[in-house]
Amino acid sequence: MAIRRILALTIGVALILAGILGLVLSIGGLVLLPQLERHAAQVAEVQIDVLDRALLATMDGLVTAETSLGQAAEALDALEGMMADVGQAIDDTVPVIDIAAELLSGQLPSTIETTQEALTSVAASARLVDDMLNVISGIPLLGTDRYNPDTPLYQGFQDVADGLEGMPELLLTAGEGLDTGTESLRDVEEGIAAMGGSISEAATSLDSAKMVLEDYQQIIGDLQGTVSYVHESLSGWLRAIRWGLTLTLIWLGIAQIGLITQGWERLGRRSVPRQD
Repeated sequence: MAIRRILALTIGVALILAGILGLVLSIGGLVLLPQLERHAAQVAEVQIDVLDRALLATMDGLVTAETSLGQAAEALDALEGMMADVGQAIDDTVPVIDIAAELLSGQLPSTIETTQEALTSVAASARLVDDMLNVISGIPLLGTDRYNPDTPLYQGFQDVADGLEGMPELLLTAGEGLDTGTESLRDVEEGIAAMGGSISEAATSLDSAKMVLEDYQQIIGDLQGTVSYVHESLSGWLRAIRWGLTLTLIWLGIAQIGLITQGWERLGRRSVPRQD
């Protein structure tokens, strides 16, 4: 019987102590809840502000990147147009250079050589004329002045022929240079065409990157809207959580009162002597 009494007493005391501890914890929780709510609100405000500033900085970076891409795309478009104009100019110039090269390499040297030969023949004929005029002017009966020009007729033709000496070789050299220049221009034209294709591909890549940036801007905008909604709703959520915890703690406190009462009843029941 003593053991049962001691066991009942121990259980009663344990129930009372557990109830008191639970009641103290419930009351302490009710006291601390407003402070915890304020602290949680402050911490959440700081984190939301940091997140909002990070999203804003990210959005500014995306806008700057989009602007830079737009400027780069405009520059590439302008460069592509310039390349097309240069390529067209070279394409228009090459046939003219080809004609000039053909003239310098063939027709003009041949014509000059023919002219040289003709002038040499004319000079030979003119020498005979000069000699004839010299003889005729020496006849006293004619009463003419002596034919003695500073530059004889044949000499004038011969000087012109001598002046053309070496000209065909120079023209041939110039024609060869134009031929080489034409090949170089064709290489340049091909290089410009290839560069134009690369620029076009780069412009396409920039357009794709711009679309990706626009998608990211949409995502960041949605996140900013979500953060703004959380910021506006935070106080309401914390208030609801506090009231929920308050009711829970009150319910637990009431339950602890029942537990204390149960333990007290056990102590009172064991304090009354048993009637045999």
